Amino acid sequence: MNDLSIIIVNTNNKKLLEECLTSIYQNTRKIALEIIVSDNASTDGSQSMVKAKFPQVKLIENKENLGFIKASNLGLKAFSARYAMLLNDDTVVKADALERLVEFMDKHPEAGACGPKLLNTDGSVQHQGGLFGKRFWLAKEPTAVDFVIGAALLVRNEVIDRVGIMDENLFFYNDDLDWCLSIRKAGWKIYFVPDAEIIHYGGYSSKRTFNRRLFVEGFKGGLYFCRKHYGELAYNIYRLCLCFGLSLCLPFHFFNKEKLSAYSEIIGLAWHGQIPRPMLK
Repeated sequence: MNDLSIIIVNTNNKKLLEECLTSIYQNTRKIALEIIVSDNASTDGSQSMVKAKFPQVKLIENKENLGFIKASNLGLKAFSARYAMLLNDDTVVKADALERLVEFMDKHPEAGACGPKLLNTDGSVQHQGGLFGKRFWLAKEPTAVDFVIGAALLVRNEVIDRVGIMDENLFFYNDDLDWCLSIRKAGWKIYFVPDAEIIHYGGYSSKRTFNRRLFVEGFKGGLYFCRKHYGELAYNIYRLCLCFGLSLCLPFHFFNKEKLSAYSEIIGLAWHGQIPRPMLK
């Protein structure tokens, strides 16, 4: 059995994907791994590049853009290793990073998942958005945390068997928060492992231009996350506050039809409560 299965979702990021795959193979020598690329119907030659330059990679060729979660889940259904790792295509793996994550998990059976230190391209430490002011990304030693972001998230095989794969009611954002919280509710810990370092371009693929669908899905996912983990009362308070707050923003986007439409859609979803009711296990 492989030690690690790396699942990478790609959508028209050929250059970044090639750099990511190259870094994995160049900087990982001590563990047995497989790489699964779940490609969301790229039209930039990504699939051909993988086939030509990395024939050992398992390529899933999706017929449409399934979004990050559904595309990742296809990989999570197909992997065969002791650990699975979600890794963004806009990352560069530094020397021994993956080995250090696997070694940490081997030594800490209470750990259900872990994540590395993420670096900006200039070498500075990237914020990971700790809850309640916790600046865990500055820790010098492995630290138990509420969550690590899905740009580089390693999960134990047994955890996936018990908790399940990611919730497909989410499209792109909030997936890491949701999965990590579900893992912690099941009794495992989440760790930040600072001696494993991975460069992260920081959302290059999602920040080039305003993406109406991602913008709407982000708020929609936040509403769903709140309803799933904090109950109906918190959900209803949040959706009404969201309606009020976004309504105040509408005048500032009056001449931007795309943003105005996106804000209006979110307000409509929140006001009418058009958010799926989570399925309880």
